[in-house]
This record gives sequence, C-alpha cells and structure tokens, in this order.
Amino acid sequence: MAKESAEEKLLKMMQKSSPSAAAKPPASPKKKFQFTFSVGLLNTLLFFGIIACIIALALEMHNGFSLLGQPVEFTLGSKTGPSLSDVALPSLQSADYYLKQINERNIFKPYVAKTAVKAAAQGLVQQMAKYKLVGISWLDLPETASIMIEDIQKKTTFFLKQGEQLEGVTVKTIYTDRAVFSHENEEITIKL
Repeated sequence: MAKESAEEKLLKMMQKSSPSAAAKPPASPKKKFQFTFSVGLLNTLLFFGIIACIIALALEMHNGFSLLGQPVEFTLGSKTGPSLSDVALPSLQSADYYLKQINERNIFKPYVAKTAVKAAAQGLVQQMAKYKLVGISWLDLPETASIMIEDIQKKTTFFLKQGEQLEGVTVKTIYTDRAVFSHENEEITIKL
C-alpha cells in the first residue's frame, strides 16, 4: 500500500471533523426573482415611448387646429370693479411730445435751465460770444454730425446735434468747418 501524503491526511482529517456537513444534503436553493435588463429591452421600451409621444403630439396638434377655425369673442363677463368709463384716466399726448421730452435731455451734457426769456432780451451775437466751437464729428452720414462747443467762462463743453438747443439757441446746420445757430429770426455762424 502506498504511503499517504501529508495533503491527503489533512483532507481526511477535515472530512472527519465535519461529519454534519457531509451528512447533510445540500439545501434546495430558494428561487429568487431576478430581473435581467438588456440593451435590446431598453431599445424596445424607448421605441414605444417615442411612438406614444408622437401620438400625443398629433392629438394636441389636431385639437389646436380645430380651435383655429372658431371665432374669438372679446366680451366682458361679470363686472367685478369699476368700468373703464368710470375711471378717470390721464389724457395721453402725442408721441412727438414724449420724444421731444426725451431728446431735450442729453445725458452727455450738463443740465442748464432754459433761459429763453433772457436770450430774447440779448442779441444773438452777444449771447454766443461766450462760446467757442472746439470740434465737429460725424460718422458716414451727415445726419450723424455733432459739434463740441465750449463755454469759455465756465470751462464747460457741450455736445450738440442738429436741432438741439443751447440756452434757447438752436443748432441749425453743421458743416465740416463751421456751425450755424439760429434764434427766432437771427442766425450766426461760428467757425472752428
């Protein structure tokens, strides 16, 4: 008889030490619910989801198109408050009135109170004597021209476009080397 190796002896000892494990039949495995998810199943679910969205979109479009042919009624149902005729609304001015108010206030020049009465009392030449034309600028069109005029006494520069006013005097025309100012029936030209 062949001699047993150490490994075989150890194996036999282990088998003898656990007789209950050897005698016991293996327990029947409980069947657990396993859910397998594959790419094919995902594609099928996405396909049906897309089909459902297309059907819902078609139904919504059909309902929307059926509403297009119906007339629209703009009637007031129940009166909950005062009617528009009962409310005192301020009268609106024409758009020119509001545009004039906006254009009169140039944010790039200091605010000067209007002195139209004072300007009428003085001659235009005397009134414009304290101003010096220091620059003229324009883009590609003559309508974009603007002048830079400096008050010699106050050391303040004003940026004006054609039609704007400075102390009641209007910039009538802007040329490349001069500007024409007018007040009532008087005109004066100031050159660079």
